[in-house]
Amino acid sequence: MHTVAVRSAGTAARRGLSGAWCALAALIGIGVLVPSGAARAANEVACTPVGEMHFVCDAYNVEDWAPVPGTKWVFGADLAAKPPGNLQLFDTATRTVRQIAPSQIAVKFDKQRFPDCPSPLDLDKMISHGLDLTPPKGGRATLYVVNHGTRDSVEAFDVDQTGAEPKLTWVGCAVAPHTFWPDAVASLPDGGMVVTSLWDPTDPNRVQKLSKGEPVGALDYWHAGKGWTPVPGSEGMSGPNGVIVTPDGKTIYIGVWSGHSITRITPGGEKPEVKSVPTGILTDNLRWSPGGKEIYAGGQAATVKAVLACFESSKVNCPEIPFMVYGMDPETMKLTVLVPKGSHGEMGAGTGAIRVGDTLWLSSFRADRIGIYPLK
Repeated sequence: MHTVAVRSAGTAARRGLSGAWCALAALIGIGVLVPSGAARAANEVACTPVGEMHFVCDAYNVEDWAPVPGTKWVFGADLAAKPPGNLQLFDTATRTVRQIAPSQIAVKFDKQRFPDCPSPLDLDKMISHGLDLTPPKGGRATLYVVNHGTRDSVEAFDVDQTGAEPKLTWVGCAVAPHTFWPDAVASLPDGGMVVTSLWDPTDPNRVQKLSKGEPVGALDYWHAGKGWTPVPGSEGMSGPNGVIVTPDGKTIYIGVWSGHSITRITPGGEKPEVKSVPTGILTDNLRWSPGGKEIYAGGQAATVKAVLACFESSKVNCPEIPFMVYGMDPETMKLTVLVPKGSHGEMGAGTGAIRVGDTLWLSSFRADRIGIYPLK
């Protein structure tokens, strides 16, 4: 591992735009410019603190986190505009990060657990998005990774924690329906998972619906052999994004992105219990605090169009997209501001947070760094 103060031009140059996301750029009416290597280099700035915010740089587009409980390790996504969008491994003790190369991931297809998975993933073409790690048992766990490279899916990786650092083995997948654009995933104690869809990719009016806060997207269960089924009570949400569940799997919390809210659903019984609280932001990722007494909710304080313009651009960083992070009591759903609204130097477009010691580690869908902010 290594700590990097300035992002390398060679690594920055690997970022570009996929054909599908260029189509979205055209749909929302924004231009797509791919800067030269010199222009990219001009965006690369020193990784020095900005006020109370410190950074770990050379950490690319870390849209989501998956901490490994009881260890110093945290997996991070890389929501790259085109492959590769490798997983990243953070050492929280040394505040360093390394890319997990596809060659470092073994493949052992578990067809019994994932009978409907058509084939192993081409790891060289993965684009990682939402993450979740099952509770470890016997030194092993399953890392679920939302993927947009070659297929929209949730990919499953066995995590071996018995060595010096976690080792990954790809074991299976759940390919999303063609009307489902997976964003975030949460594992269930029965071996299934619950997955959000930010929008229907076949709907030509999806961006307009998001901008107006109209119903768009979905929240589904997935179980092996049963496939995808809607979560009762999830109808009518606008842009379901981040998702977490209680340890018993009975209560689901959703960051409703273009709905500017957090929704809690308890699907059991004759009628699901549904409660929502407004956040005033494009609510993105949700994460439990250690011990589960608080929920961290992050998101962008900007318009849908501005955020999608950043997402579809070739920018290394989007400081023009301010963000903030709340703490939320899971029972009362009362919100407390933990990271005030704003950007921090080059870091904008924040998506969420996890707690590491007395700090919050902050993620972003478009940045060459993650932020470290003191808890007060």
